[in-house]
Amino acid sequence: MRELEEKGYLAQPHTSAGRVPTVKCYRYYVRHLMPSFSIDENDVNAVRLAVEDVIRESDADLFLSHVASALSEVTDLIGVVVSPFFDQGVFERVEIIHLGGSRYLIVVSLGSGLVKTISITIDRVIARRKVEETARLLNTRLAGLTVSEIKNTIGARLEGESGGDRRLLDVILDRREFIFGFPADRVVYVSGLARLLAHPEFATVDQPLNLAYLYEHKGEIARAVRNAASPGEEPRFVQSTSLGPEVSIRIGGSGPWGQRPPLSLVSAVYRAENGSGTLAVIGTTRVHYPRLSAIVRYAATMTARFFTS
Repeated sequence: MRELEEKGYLAQPHTSAGRVPTVKCYRYYVRHLMPSFSIDENDVNAVRLAVEDVIRESDADLFLSHVASALSEVTDLIGVVVSPFFDQGVFERVEIIHLGGSRYLIVVSLGSGLVKTISITIDRVIARRKVEETARLLNTRLAGLTVSEIKNTIGARLEGESGGDRRLLDVILDRREFIFGFPADRVVYVSGLARLLAHPEFATVDQPLNLAYLYEHKGEIARAVRNAASPGEEPRFVQSTSLGPEVSIRIGGSGPWGQRPPLSLVSAVYRAENGSGTLAVIGTTRVHYPRLSAIVRYAATMTARFFTS
């Protein structure tokens, strides 16, 4: 025990306390001793039950927010999901639905599964035949284009077009940045701050203030999650397996990650059409790394399947 303490693997928090593992000790365990771990059936069922109802909605925002909540509920820690970058998503179709009066609903679908709905108002009622003709025209002219290409070229592609309803097309052209404006900045979904703060490690420290700051500034969490999955990031350890996506583990480090108590982050990249996103679990250093790795890997596999199915 004395030798481990001298080498920095154990520490004594205060005079009357016993010895506890240090960040260096946990890093050594993850790098050299951590066994492979297959996800428990109970964890699979818990994650699946938390998201199965929203899968049928084909709504990416709703799905990703539920994945973050599911990660938090199953692990009793903070669950994080960073959305893919959709600006290069490929247009699939547009639907125009008459809501009554002069109000219309425009539904834009991407091949990645993302659906966006926008309500617009026209200064007159348009015949149903003309509404359907306008939707067919847009689907024909925009087929196979990325969202970015549509925003930059839709005016030229519809110039001089005599089909459809001209007034409806003009409104769509005027509002194209909004209608086809899928987020240029990735959206981060965070759930479970209260669950993590309930752990005994946070009973007598100032770390809750740092976590609250991170929670309110989700961009900081998004950057940390993306960086943790980036090659060359230290301290970062990678667990590769044939069972699913590669899992990255960060233990301690600079900023709030290294303060008392230090934090850990277990993350994985999920693939989506023309891009990728990241999901993770944030906890203290004293967590079940094999189990968390299996849960995060399963959630990443399930999320990738949502965007490709």
